[in-house]
Parts: sequence; structure tokens; C-alpha cells
Amino acid sequence: MQMRKSFLLLVSLVLFCCTSIMAQQSVTGKVLDEKGAPVVGASINIKNVKGGAIAAVDGSFKITASSNATLVVSAVGFETKEVNIGNATNISVTLAVDAKGLGEVVLTGTGTATSKRKLGISIESIKSDKLPIVPAATIDQALVGKIAGAQISSISGNPGDQVNVVLRGINSVQGGTRPMVLLDGIEVPFASLTTLDMTQIDRVEVVQGAASAALYGAQGANGVIQLFTKKGARGKVSINISSSVAYSDFINSGNFGKAELHPYLTDGSGNLISAGNSGGFTTGQILSVSNITAGILGSGSIAYKYGSNVAGLTSTIPGLTQNYTRYGILDPRNNANQPYSGNLKFHDHFAEAYNTAQTTNNTINISGGGDKNDYSLTLSNNNANSPFARNNGSLNKTNVTANMGMEVAKNLTLRSITNIAYTYNDMHPGLGAPGGTFFGFGTSNAGVGSVYGFLNTSPFLSLFDTVQGGHAPAYQKASFLSVNAGNPYYQKEYTQGRSKRHDIIQNFEANYKLNKNLTLNARYGVSWKNENDVWTYFNQSQNVSVDYTGSWNSYFNGAEPSGEMINWQYNMTQQNFYSSAVATTDFQKDFGLKLPIQTSTLLAFDFRKKEYKEFDTWGQGLGLNPPFTFQSTQSQYTSLDYSQTFVTYGYIFDQKFDIGNHGGITAGLRTDYSSAFGSGSKPFTFPHYNGYVNLESFKFWNKLSSVVSSFKLRAAYGKAGIQPGAFDRYPTLNLQPTGPDLSYTNQTSSRNPNLNVEVSSETEAGFDVGIKLLKGNWLRNLNMSLTYWKRNTDNAIFTVNVPPSTGATSLLNNAIALSSNGVQFSINIPVLSTKNLTWDFTTNLGHQTSMIDRVEGGDIPLTSYAGSTGLAIAAGRKIGELYGYKALTSVSQLRADGVTPFIPVASQGNYQIVDGRVVNKTTKAIFFSDEVSTLGDPNPKFVASFINGLNWKQAIAFGFQFDWINGSHLYQQTKEWMYRDGIHKDFAKPVTINGETGAWTAYYASAYYALGNTAKGVGNNVTKDYFYRDASFVRLRNISLGVDFAKFAKISWAKKIQLVLSGRNLLTFTKYDGLDPEISSGASNSSFDRGVDHSTIPNMKSYQISLNLGF
Repeated sequence: MQMRKSFLLLVSLVLFCCTSIMAQQSVTGKVLDEKGAPVVGASINIKNVKGGAIAAVDGSFKITASSNATLVVSAVGFETKEVNIGNATNISVTLAVDAKGLGEVVLTGTGTATSKRKLGISIESIKSDKLPIVPAATIDQALVGKIAGAQISSISGNPGDQVNVVLRGINSVQGGTRPMVLLDGIEVPFASLTTLDMTQIDRVEVVQGAASAALYGAQGANGVIQLFTKKGARGKVSINISSSVAYSDFINSGNFGKAELHPYLTDGSGNLISAGNSGGFTTGQILSVSNITAGILGSGSIAYKYGSNVAGLTSTIPGLTQNYTRYGILDPRNNANQPYSGNLKFHDHFAEAYNTAQTTNNTINISGGGDKNDYSLTLSNNNANSPFARNNGSLNKTNVTANMGMEVAKNLTLRSITNIAYTYNDMHPGLGAPGGTFFGFGTSNAGVGSVYGFLNTSPFLSLFDTVQGGHAPAYQKASFLSVNAGNPYYQKEYTQGRSKRHDIIQNFEANYKLNKNLTLNARYGVSWKNENDVWTYFNQSQNVSVDYTGSWNSYFNGAEPSGEMINWQYNMTQQNFYSSAVATTDFQKDFGLKLPIQTSTLLAFDFRKKEYKEFDTWGQGLGLNPPFTFQSTQSQYTSLDYSQTFVTYGYIFDQKFDIGNHGGITAGLRTDYSSAFGSGSKPFTFPHYNGYVNLESFKFWNKLSSVVSSFKLRAAYGKAGIQPGAFDRYPTLNLQPTGPDLSYTNQTSSRNPNLNVEVSSETEAGFDVGIKLLKGNWLRNLNMSLTYWKRNTDNAIFTVNVPPSTGATSLLNNAIALSSNGVQFSINIPVLSTKNLTWDFTTNLGHQTSMIDRVEGGDIPLTSYAGSTGLAIAAGRKIGELYGYKALTSVSQLRADGVTPFIPVASQGNYQIVDGRVVNKTTKAIFFSDEVSTLGDPNPKFVASFINGLNWKQAIAFGFQFDWINGSHLYQQTKEWMYRDGIHKDFAKPVTINGETGAWTAYYASAYYALGNTAKGVGNNVTKDYFYRDASFVRLRNISLGVDFAKFAKISWAKKIQLVLSGRNLLTFTKYDGLDPEISSGASNSSFDRGVDHSTIPNMKSYQISLNLGF
């Protein structure tokens, strides 16, 4: 009996095991996105069971599971999906795009890979497919309009110039607005955004504020931009080749130009004639262009029709002089209504100075990988011709990128990322060539000073005119006109630029997963730059215009036109070592507790060292014939021998607690030590805290989930800093060249050993919400994110005046307090989602403003780097405000005392309102207040972008982006200088004054010359509201149409044969009457010098055709 029971038990166990084995089945399938494309690397796991599979390069997978199992399929950027297997042996899983990206994993600002769904801070992430496949050859240009809330503007059309970036407010006055830039976790120079190969960037992550950048301590106050290099994918070798050519023309959205009508003295046939016996001309003789200067000779030749020496004036005109002098323009009878129909013709200088520029891009990439390794190798070349001055040279950049990773042992992976760039630039000095003192720091753009000269050349002279010997003229002066003229083709003929730059960025990373709870990581990166810029100014002594005018081009050698050669040599090395330990726990899985708590603890050490060296030499005197070498100069000098070393290191602690999917909190700190810190180099600690709550994870939300699918609240607080300069704490000596030797002198600005790091404290709060809209294919849902932030900087560094008895005239001090606030807002809507056609819409909006709360020692007057425009740092005002003089808008307007009228009551009848300004009926001059006041804040009130992407069967892709900048202003110093000689096109516009209609030169010229009761002199070229203009605009930033012919024809050997037509900046809608409302001529990325338009190369509108092949 006992044997029978044992036998039955044995049979039962065998049958049970067989049934269990039979219930296990092999399941194959594919993971695809909504467009039918494979989701490479998707994770396929069995719910509540360890183990799983990874989708291959074609999206396929294979896994063994029981028939009652549930597969959990997930991938970065997609919504997680659960699939019941049942009896199926082959399944296809379609993942929906996580439109808001809440399931996306980010690294920047967190220290460890973290899902956006579990973040209490705002982090923007832009994938490579969202960066424009249009004529934007640099990463910084491609980011314009892509980051909600950020103000990123393309301020120049010169190849290689950097953009201006303000991520969140102004946090420093002297430190500028450049954010920290990381490449795969290693700090690199900001200028790397223009040298790296954009095609090899997989994604960009951006943290904008101190609350989210606190992990970066004394370097993170301006935010952080992190770039991630593309890796190879497991599977067969993939080869991708792309080639494109683009053609660009300068933007002139305001129809900016010179007057085609003039007010000069002519004969009956319209020929300009001489007013007297001067310059080889006799009175009444027809003027001609000299072959000595390519200008008009004489000091009394060309003349206005009227002046103080011409009878007919009924009253005295203040400031008026003879018609053959500069101030003859103030005669109220002069009318610019005569065409250039006689001896001198009108020349379109913009057509003569600018040309259609060609840009080419060529790239080849080979990538692949196995189970334990991956690789991606890329070679690319970009060549961009200069758009200014014909045959002015080009910027040529060659990049080699290698990203290789491997698992060398169980749980131990190594990765090496190498970026090598060689840049050659042969544009001419003053016409876009790199170089100059401290240019190697990468904080300034290339010089384009010769733009100013052609803008101030009278339009009856051609830039193509030559002097004896066929040479370009140096200085096309026409008597009292064109005194600021300079011919860019003279600059081109007598200069040469040769710039060679080598950039190497090497990153090594080791990652070891000690066990399921502890991961160790170490990264070492080095960024090395060597740049040699050689400027040659050839011997100009044989040019007849030089001998006549006494003007020539030089940099150091202003004594004679024998030429010079300058050798700018820059070396910069940045080293970064980062090591971290991340410990994670799950209370349920690790401890068996019924608590849905997960923790993550980060301990890290971050070391950074930056070394900069510059050695500048120049030689004076070159012969007329080759060789033109430094050794062939007659005498040599050292202009600068400079070195700077900067070291900082910090310890990081970050603790994160998550309660299931319900919410979480994070707290941490970074303690930094720095060679540039305050007294005794004491450490400074930067704390941070943040938290979030996912409301949809609670049961009470079930009633709302049919409408609001997700709702996350988040808030954060943190501190981050900007370090003082390397030598701001220490007294140093100025290096002065004395002949061939060097000498040292005391600096006029004293250093401050007690100078502290600039610290920004920030609070941010926001929400991320997903809303279900319609059923079906149209407008299924809407995803929205909003963040409000506020920050304060109490100890910004700037130079303040001190008594000379201290041994200096100024002192660096923590003298300024700043405050900023703003809001950033983004919406994503999948407008249409069908099997064949998708349409995605995203809009990013942002508003931010920065105030000056305190200035130690009182207001600080400033002048723009771009010219003579007035600025000031004043408590209670917005940073960047322009100061100057306003035109009266009422004849009875009172002075600041509220009692005294600007115009005596008895005289008010002699004034009227013209175009909103008070104008003297007799002199036709605008009346400007002689009391300084603020003109306004040039920074935009808000910025927005509207991005659309349509795709049909993965074969045809169409996308476009509009950017809207509202409330920005520019001071038109370009225009103001042209008003000096009356050559701006405004002078040909009729205006009615005292019942008389004409293009009165006195009216327009007064905007340049007049101030208060004075007609000229004190008012010459001072900052006036007449030239302060609204620069708001809407711009078609990008547009592209791509057709992949490989999708239409079944070609086994090609994955992609795509032809793309694209454009950039093709349309601009604006009321701004300058060349380009986006340009800024102030110091690059300055905190305050941002609202001046002064002789800058405008942005380009470009058309491009690209061919992309994949095998």
C-alpha cells in the first residue's frame, strides 16, 4: 500500500514537471515605433521574473516565457507597454512615443541616469533627429529655438562666430552668460560648440538654472549644456555617407541702404560741381573721381547746395557753416531730392561688399557592435566661404570622431571617445580672420572692423574703384564727406590671414557594477587646443593713396606703411577627472519590506585644471617682394607673454528617495575648492533640494485619468556659482613691450584678496501634464510643461572706483546684487497619428528679466564694446538698459524738476510735432532733451518657437520652425554714423515741416548733431532715442523636405537614399529697419552689452541640398 502511494506521488510529480516544461514556450517578435521603424535596444522583460532580452538592430527579439506571462516592453523615449503572451509564438509590439519625454532617461544635473518622470528639476533634452538637417554647420546654431525659456541668438553671419546664450537670467556682470559645456560628462570649452562635428551628437541635455546645476558648484550658475556622442549599435556594420552644398546671401530684412538721392551742388545737367578752387578743380567745374585716392580731392570742392555763404536765409541758423563744409548739412533749405544722373553715379555698396557664399559638408560614418562592444568612426569636412568682400577666404574644418566601448570583464565596461578637429581659416584681418590679444580664451568673435568703413563711404564712390597701378584705395575721402570711409578691398589686397587650429578632446571612462546595488564610475578627459593665427600687413608704401592721405592699415605699426607681421600663438589645456560611486536600494526587493521606497546615493569627486598660454610677437617692416616671413621683417618685438593656471576640485553628495511612482525628494551638496576663491582659498558649499509628486499615481486621480493622463508637480532650490578670474585676487604686473625687450608696470585696477565666488540662489517650481484630447487619429493628446523660477546673486564682481591714495584707481569687489525671474513653457501635440502619416507640433516659450538691486559706490557708466552707445549699471534698473537723450514729444514738456519747460513758453510757437517729435520750424531740427535718461531694456520680453514635423511612411519628411522674438530692441549705431554725412536712405524721405515738404537734411542730420539748445558739438554721435528701435521679429528659422527613395524601391544593398532640400532664415517679418534684427555688435555673450547694432555682418539666408546614403 505504501509502495502504491509512493508510485502515485512520483507519477504526479513527473506529470507536473512535464506540464510546466510544456507551458514554457519560445516567443519571437519585433519592437517597432508608430511609424514602423525598429526600436533598437528596447528592453523586453517578463513581469515579476528576472531576466529578459534586448531588441536587435532590426527590432527583433527572442525570449522564453510561459503562456500566461506578461511581457513588459520599454525603451528610452517611448511609453512602456505590457503585452500578454497567451498562445502566441510571434508577436509585434508597437511602442508609442513618449511625447513629453517623461520616460526619457537623463544624466545632466542628476549625476546618475534618472527617468524624467522621477525628477524634481527641469531638464531639457533634444535628440539628434530634432536638430535641423539644414544649413547650420555648428551645434550652437542648431540649438536656436530648441530650448524652452532660453535666449539663444545668432548674432553674426561671419563663419565660425559664436551665438549669444542666456539660459536663465544674468548671474554675473564681468563673467558673461556662457553656460558650462560638457561632452560625455567631461568639461570642454564653450567654443567647442562651433568646432565639434554636429552629425555625431546623439542628444543634447540642458539644465538652465542654479537649482538644477548645483551639482556643478562654482561653475554652474549660467547653466549647463551637455553633449552626448553617438555610439555604435549592435548588429551588422552600418555605413552612412552624407554630402551637402549650401548657398548663402546676407539678410537685409529692413531694406537697409544708402540714399539714392542727394542734396549736393550741381549744374543744370545734374553733374556735381566744385564750390570753389580746390583739389585741382575750379569753381563750377564738374567733379571727377581721383585716380590718386579714388575719392574727391580738395577741401572746398564738393558742397551742399546751400550753406551760410549762400544768400536767402531769413534768420540765423545755429551751427550752420559754409556749404562746402561738414555742417552745411544743417541748412534748412537743403533738400535731398536730386538723382545721381550726371557725372557721379549711385553705387550699391551692399552688392559690392557682399557676395553669395558657398558652404559644403561631407561626412562618412562607420558603426556597429557585438554583444560586448560597439564602435562608431566618423570623418567629416565642412568648408564655409566668407560672405563679405569677394574672395575673402573661407573657414575649413575637418573632424575625426571615434567612440568605442567594450565589456572587458563581467560588469566592467570601458569607453574611449576621441574628437579631433583641424580648422584652417584664410580670411583676412578685419574681414573675419581670427586672432588678437587673448582671442585664444574663446570669449570673443573674429574681428570684422572693415565693415564699418564701407558703410560710411559715400554712395557716389565705388568700392571697386582703383588708384594708379590698379590698386585698391585706402581711404576714399570726398572733401568733408566719407571721413570714416575705409575700403574693404584695400584691406583684402594688403593683408593676409592664416589661422591653423588643432583641437583634441579625449575622454576615457570606466564603469564597474560591483553588484546590483553599487556602481563605480571613473572618467578622465582632456581638451587640448593649439592655435596659431598669423596676420600679415604687406608693405603699402607704393600705393599712391597712402602717400596722399597718410592713411594705411596696420595693427601695431602706426608709424609707417612698411607693413608688419603678427604671430598670435595660443595654447589651452583643460583636464577633468570625475569619479563616482552610486548606491541604489529597493526596500521591497532588497529588504523584503512592504515599502515601495527606492533610494539612490551619489558620492563623487570632481577635479578640473585649466592652463592657458599666449605668446604674441610681431615684426615691423616688410619688403615689396617675397619672401614675406617673420624673419624677413626689419625688427621684431614681443607684445605679450602670458600664462594662467586655474585649478578647482569638489566633493559631491546627492541623496534621492523615491516612493514608488508617487513622488520623491532629493537633497545634496557640492563643496568646491578653487585657486581663484576668496581669502585663504576657503572651500565653498553649494546645497540643493528638489522634490516631485506624480498625482496620477494616486487612486483619487482615477476619475480624472480619462482626461488628464499624467500630472507631475515639482519644486527645487539650489545654489551655484561663477568663479573669479584666475588673477582677480592677486596683484599682478602689466607686461609692456619696450623695443625688443619687455618691462612691467603696476596695474591701475587693484586686485582683491578677499574676493568671493559669485553665488546664485534659485528657486523653481513647475508642473508636467498630459491631457487626452480626442479619440481617433487627430489631436489624441497634449503634453505641457511649465516652470517658474526666481534667483538672486548678492555678490557679483565688478570694478569700482577707489581713491588714488590706495595706489590704484579702481578695485575689483563683490559690488553688485542682481535678481532674475522668468517662466518657461512648452507644449507638444501629436496633431495626427496614423499608420502612414504623422504630424508633430511643439512650441517653446520663455520670458525672463534681470534687475540690478544694488551697486556699491553708486551707478557705473559704461560704453558699448561696439562703439559709443551709452550704458550704465544702476540700482533699480534692468541690466543692459541703454542710457541717452530723448527727443521731446510735447512742446510744453517739463524738465526733471517738474517745473521748468525745456522750451520757454514764449518760444513754443516756433515748434511743432513731426513724427511724434518736437521740431523747430525754422531750423527743422529735432529738439532733444539734454537730461540723461534710460532709453529702455533691449532684451526681449519673451521668445517663442513653433516647430512642426510631418512624416509619411518614413519616406517623406517635411519640417519647419518659426521663431518669434518679441519686445527686443537695438540701438542703430550703424545708422547713426551714416547720418553724420547724410548718406543713409532716410535722407531721401520727404517730411513736412512748417507746411513745406521735402527731404530736409537738417531734420535728419539733427538726430546725429543736436542736443538741447545746441545744434552741433556736444550732441555729435551721442546716444539718442531716435536710433533706439523695436527689433521684434518672426523668422522662418528652418525648413526642410526630405525624400528617401530607398523606401519606394526595394533595394537590398541600401538602407537609405535620401535627398533633402532645406533652408535657413529664409523669411523674416519685422518692423526693424536695420539689416538684421537678430545681430548684436556688443562683446560676445556679455551680461550687459547686448543691444547695439554697429557694423556687424548680418546673418545669412541659406539654401541647401543634401544627399544621405545608408548601407
